[in-house]
Amino acid sequence: MTVLINGSLKEAADGDRLIDVLLRSGVELPHVCYHPQLGPIRTCDTCLVEVDGELARACATPASQNMSVRTATERAQSARTEAFDRILSHHLLYCTVCDNNNGNCEVHNTTKMMAIEHQSLPFKTKPYEVDYTNPFYRYDPDQCILCGRCVEACQNLEVNETLSIRWEDPNPRVLWDGGSTIGESSCVSCGHCVTVCPCNALMETSMLHHAGFLTGLSKQSLDA
Repeated sequence: MTVLINGSLKEAADGDRLIDVLLRSGVELPHVCYHPQLGPIRTCDTCLVEVDGELARACATPASQNMSVRTATERAQSARTEAFDRILSHHLLYCTVCDNNNGNCEVHNTTKMMAIEHQSLPFKTKPYEVDYTNPFYRYDPDQCILCGRCVEACQNLEVNETLSIRWEDPNPRVLWDGGSTIGESSCVSCGHCVTVCPCNALMETSMLHHAGFLTGLSKQSLDA
């Protein structure tokens, strides 16, 4: 089939998600919660585009013959910016000194792609401690954007069913067995949750203090 994308016809196959058609066609489109292994989670709204004149999530929209897709309209760009502003209210941008600043942080890359210079919505801390109780990885609730990727990987790919998010909580976070520490939970340390995390909320402990732009610089160099 063919799909009209920003005025150009592009090939698509039956069953293709629109976001995959766009990315395969070289269209630069933000997407934070979407991961090809996990499918559409629909929590971030950063992939909103106009489809036949209506806003739609590219991750959850199947490609269809002769659909008209526009990614760069003012309406679509404004909707994506508003959605990403909400994400950043859960995440403090300290990319320069972040251990996860190694080119793979999707929140950082999306911030750069969308030319975000300031957080429009103020960052709100969460009343929880960083969980270091697993020897292989740690969870920082303050940096968690609540995208749900880790939960999807744990629940539906690994089928460990350890992770969840209780959205009705005043300050939602990722929960292990409903509220246990990671070390006391049923987590088997498969690591899948860490590999799909789009930021530094879940990180391997071996990366802490061993990555990022400023790693290895002496205190004297930083002071200078």
